[in-house]
Amino acid sequence: MRYLASILASVFLMAFVFSGQAVRAQEDVGRLLKQLEEHSDRFSKSLNQGLDSSPVNGTNTEDEINGYVKQFEDSTDRLKKNYDKGQDNRVAVQEVLGRAKSINTFLKRYKLNPTVSTDWRTVKDDLNRLAKAHKVRLGF
Repeated sequence: MRYLASILASVFLMAFVFSGQAVRAQEDVGRLLKQLEEHSDRFSKSLNQGLDSSPVNGTNTEDEINGYVKQFEDSTDRLKKNYDKGQDNRVAVQEVLGRAKSINTFLKRYKLNPTVSTDWRTVKDDLNRLAKAHKVRLGF
């Protein structure tokens, strides 16, 4: 009987520890999404400043990157809403990463000021952590 009680106590303790880890993991994703939002906002501002002092200012190319950024921001908002509702985020994460890939491709082609590059690198670090948390591939 003592042996059975010990086993039950161990099982209960393991379940408690694992549930705590799941809660911490959820909290980590929540913090990461908030951080991604803040870093994306900073990137968007530096991008606008970088574009204003670049050869693409006032061109269709500027409109193109602004459209990519808007789609990226919209997809991140959807991801956050899904997360807040406790829904599965894998598809939303993949959409965010796909939108980010368009921005990344643009920034490789059009070199803007170093602040834009630094701010984008910070966003990419967040995206990499997000991809790992959801076991999806970053793709760029």
